[in-house]
Amino acid sequence: MADSKGELSKAQQGIADYLLRAGVDGFGPFKSAREAASDALAKKGDETAAIRHLIRTHVALAGAQGFITNLGGLITLPISLPSNVAAAYVIQTHLIASIASLRGHDVDSEEVQTAILLCLLGNAGTELFKKVGIKQFTKKAASALITKYGTKKLGTVVVKGVPLVGGVIGGGVDAASTRAVGAFANRYFAQVDREHPLPKVIDGEVVSVEVEEADGTAGSR
Repeated sequence: MADSKGELSKAQQGIADYLLRAGVDGFGPFKSAREAASDALAKKGDETAAIRHLIRTHVALAGAQGFITNLGGLITLPISLPSNVAAAYVIQTHLIASIASLRGHDVDSEEVQTAILLCLLGNAGTELFKKVGIKQFTKKAASALITKYGTKKLGTVVVKGVPLVGGVIGGGVDAASTRAVGAFANRYFAQVDREHPLPKVIDGEVVSVEVEEADGTAGSR
């Protein structure tokens, strides 16, 4: 039992490490987050327009049919996640890291990388951070991403037998979730302290950073 738990913990850490490495350093057709941010800023001229450009291009890639095949062996996570799910996660992680860099955050720092994973999970990331703290967050975040995949799978399994429809729906889901992740990361990194980007938790409550959700509600960060 102890060995099984150890292997699971190692696999979860491996997933988080892979996502962060791909997001920060780049992968396949993607440059590093710093380069992507710099290129977008040079192309668009200001931060707001550059971030919109980053979100738009990552959304298009996440929703594009056949994109996964262009990544080939790059999508090789330490556990068995389907390639389309792995592709969506690495695209979203790269988007978040690029936004963080454009907002002036050091994407090589441990705290910023933890914040990147938090943004990937959204509200669930905040709740998880509140429960486990910074030391366990990276491993637990990977487990939460697997759970998130399971929820997505349940939502699309009904069209599994119709390849064309399933592809359209799957691409639409990936595009929509990438857009939401980008918008969340933009708000988050615009509001947090560059030196200490993680939420402050006092007596089990998150007390810093208010990030408005897509539905107009506010969540403490």
